[in-house]
Amino acid sequence: MAGKTERFIVTPQPRLEEIPAHHDAARVREELGTPYIYMASSLVPEADMYFVLRHIKNVPPDFKPYVEPHKHDVSHFYAIIGELTYEVTLEDERHEVTGPATIFIPAGMTHTIRPLRGSGYLAIVMRAGKYEVIAP
Repeated sequence: MAGKTERFIVTPQPRLEEIPAHHDAARVREELGTPYIYMASSLVPEADMYFVLRHIKNVPPDFKPYVEPHKHDVSHFYAIIGELTYEVTLEDERHEVTGPATIFIPAGMTHTIRPLRGSGYLAIVMRAGKYEVIAP
């Protein structure tokens, strides 16, 4: 007989669904690999957070941007793990960030992110709430 809390223990699932139009998810899956959802309300209905992890073996040379500038109605952060370098734009300031590093993005802040080089992991953690994009 299954216990009352067994449903809180889940296996990560590939994130295959399309996300808002400001992301080119299909191209990124093809060029960087499939990200995995480790926690979301789709896995555990009571989950009040969203956690995705992508293993990037090697960023292709001249990797083109895949995320348009946008903002969310919840705060979130990116964790860059390994020898991976990302270009991060917060409001209109660009930063080149090499892991290990974490980037916090407050709710309502315009941002975009793009891998530049290296290998490692990108983790995304978002608070619960609506994930609709707010036009910048």
